[in-house]
Amino acid sequence: MISKKIPIATGFLFSSALLLGACGNEDEVTQPITEEAIDYEGVEDANPGGGLEDENIGGEVFGFTDFELEVDYADQDDALEVSYEEDRDLVEAEYENQITDEDFAGNDAFDKIEPMLAELGLTPDMPDDEVINKVMEAFSIEPDYESIELEVSYPDGTDKEYEASGN
Repeated sequence: MISKKIPIATGFLFSSALLLGACGNEDEVTQPITEEAIDYEGVEDANPGGGLEDENIGGEVFGFTDFELEVDYADQDDALEVSYEEDRDLVEAEYENQITDEDFAGNDAFDKIEPMLAELGLTPDMPDDEVINKVMEAFSIEPDYESIELEVSYPDGTDKEYEASGN
């Protein structure tokens, strides 16, 4: 009786491992990330390896390697959350806007936030209020926000946190 259960259990474990191995990181951007990324035309331009081309490694595209934004309104915490992170072999993007009921990850999130990130032009020596103003403009943040929290990692190794409280 036991000998019949072992092959079944082994088969179940093996198929479970295959299923879990097939699940990827849904935040991963698999399209090429270049300075011309706005010309992305859908899956036919996708780069299955993801990541960055050699000449764009280290914040060359947007001027930063990590961007985390959270915006709260009086009636809605985490109304807007944006995340962009790049490493040599991996780019991840997330976009969630509870006001417009949008929730994207991976290529879809990148497609949504790429024009906004490209518009920013942030530098580590830029005054905090200028950074906040650029982010508000790029992401169309209404002036009645309760709080804005932003974390940015720049290619030179500088990590900065920016915060603003609304009216």
